[in-house]
Amino acid sequence: MISEKESSDNFATRALYWHHKFDEEVSGKPARWVNEDNRNQFSIAILLTSLLIAVNTFLSEMDKMYLDVSEWRNILHCLITASMSFFAWSTTLSIALKGTFMRSKNTALLGLIVAWATYILVSAASYFTIIGAEWDVIFANRSTLFLGIHMNTGVVNSEYTNETWRLWPSLILSVSIISAAFGTTQQSTRDFLVKLGVVWAISMFYVWYPTYLYFNPDNVMLRLTLTAALGASVFLATKRYTLRSEEYLVNRLRSYIAFASVITFFIAIILLDPPESIVDNGWMEVGIAPFLWGGFFVNLILIAATLVLGFGMSVLLAFGRRSEIPFFSLPATMIIELVRSGPMVAWLFIALFILPDVISPIFDADVVVRTIMAFSIFGACYIAEVLRGGLQNVPRGQVEAATALGLSPTQIKLFVELPSAIRTTLPAIVSIFIGLWKDTTLVYLLGVLDLFAISKVLPATDINFGDDYLEPLIFSALLFWVVALALSRISLKVEKSLGLGVEGGGEAT
Repeated sequence: MISEKESSDNFATRALYWHHKFDEEVSGKPARWVNEDNRNQFSIAILLTSLLIAVNTFLSEMDKMYLDVSEWRNILHCLITASMSFFAWSTTLSIALKGTFMRSKNTALLGLIVAWATYILVSAASYFTIIGAEWDVIFANRSTLFLGIHMNTGVVNSEYTNETWRLWPSLILSVSIISAAFGTTQQSTRDFLVKLGVVWAISMFYVWYPTYLYFNPDNVMLRLTLTAALGASVFLATKRYTLRSEEYLVNRLRSYIAFASVITFFIAIILLDPPESIVDNGWMEVGIAPFLWGGFFVNLILIAATLVLGFGMSVLLAFGRRSEIPFFSLPATMIIELVRSGPMVAWLFIALFILPDVISPIFDADVVVRTIMAFSIFGACYIAEVLRGGLQNVPRGQVEAATALGLSPTQIKLFVELPSAIRTTLPAIVSIFIGLWKDTTLVYLLGVLDLFAISKVLPATDINFGDDYLEPLIFSALLFWVVALALSRISLKVEKSLGLGVEGGGEAT
């Protein structure tokens, strides 16, 4: 049995070891007077001194006690400021006492700049976020920011009604598909459940927060909890199947998941605005016209359309441009060169004013549908050129081997050339998707009330929030950053599963 003293000693030893390692990475290697015999004493002295300064910083900040905010917000701001003070002073004392500037001047100088810049920036951001900003404008309009105006009070048969039920099936399917996709990767069960729990907790807090609560949150919170539980169950089942199955079965399951994601996108569109044939047969009620969609939901619809429709068109354009048959290569080349020659804003206005006259004999599309078409085609042309570069890099031996095995030209393109091209160009493709995700905010120029457009006009809708114009914009920027970060993290996991993280990892394709 390990005694309490031995356990405490082990903890202290590990803590000092990690401090030494972190200290060298930030401030550089110590001078010659710091050796194995006395480096622990130096670290203890630095940590204790920095801790005393941090406590003094906390107490001095608490003396200010901003009376216009609650006590816990004051304490939280003081804790953040004190922790940043601890980091800045520990780095400074390490450089001074350990003499790291004598062995690595550049590292010491850079560490000093980073430490104090972090202290200043994080402290200022903490003050604005916790003390200075008034986030009530966000909670008072939480539904409008995410769903727009008409999703909450849509007009159906000349009566106002809540139409949010149309989103729940799509949300449940999306969470199940995402969880199943994570289950086929090397994501550990603990990490996934922790991430899912964090997302669930943030969502629950956003729905439950009692300030300016104009709806009953109990039903929404129950549905969110059940959806999260379903996602966890799907992940566990998929993870168990992946661990017990052969690789070809797992790849087949991934193809099913990809196909299900495409089907889910079209299900979401149909639920929101059912076709006239479905409404006439009495299977569904009249939905919400796309030009009445709004909020964060519109941005998600646009990027989902680009992922689903744009990527499919990009594959056709890439193979079409590489075709030796002019009937395929010339139109594909003309479309790519024409679309890439103009900015996204120009094509959005073309979709608004010119596209209706072009497609009106065939299809009567409103502004949101035309915007989806513009985004899909614009993204497809850029991704097609990236894919074309990847296709040109496919070794000729792979094609010859596939031909010798009896695969048809279509099978070679879909199962040999395309997977290899996607593997090598995946980082560039994800970068294009992230760029398009940020470009979805341009739809406000067409009068579509997306998240950014609503955030701009939100303070003007209520006299109580006339001065709170920064908070909605910061909130919308945070949401865009979260989605972009999620796309980036997911792409890194896919790259790792394809062997991109190691040299010679092409066998994983």
